[in-house]
Amino acid sequence: MKKGFTLIELMIVIAIIIILAAIAIPNYLRMTERAKVSAIESDMKAIATALEAFNTDWTKYPVHATADAPDAAGWTYLKVELTGTGTGSGYINVSSATTITGESGGIQYIKPEALTALETKAGGAASIAYGSDGGVYTLKVQTTIGAKTYTFTMTPGGQITVSVS
Repeated sequence: MKKGFTLIELMIVIAIIIILAAIAIPNYLRMTERAKVSAIESDMKAIATALEAFNTDWTKYPVHATADAPDAAGWTYLKVELTGTGTGSGYINVSSATTITGESGGIQYIKPEALTALETKAGGAASIAYGSDGGVYTLKVQTTIGAKTYTFTMTPGGQITVSVS
């Protein structure tokens, strides 16, 4: 008499594994989607902190475009202002300028890698827009995660709203 598993027993085990996989895979996909959303929100909060520090030093937010119509060029401008790498008269945070506390400009409020990380998570710089008109700013990130399009909108104070379509 030989010992081993019958075909029926093997089929039952395989069916159980398939059922468990059918339950686990959708949960895993939802979990990764939530993690990506949280990562973008976290990056945006870091930018909000940098913007508030910038506002404290210069008594205004970086000004480009308008808050009602943020654009990709505004994002490029914002990156230069927050990293302190601007030169010329179009920028606030330049080495020839002085903050309200007397500190020389060219201040790095956030590391360039943090801004690049947000671009990577968003799917490229073209999906990020910034605009400001003095005391009000808007930072928008639009990206597709899974089958959904997410739009993250941040306004002064770091208030982030997320809409899904």
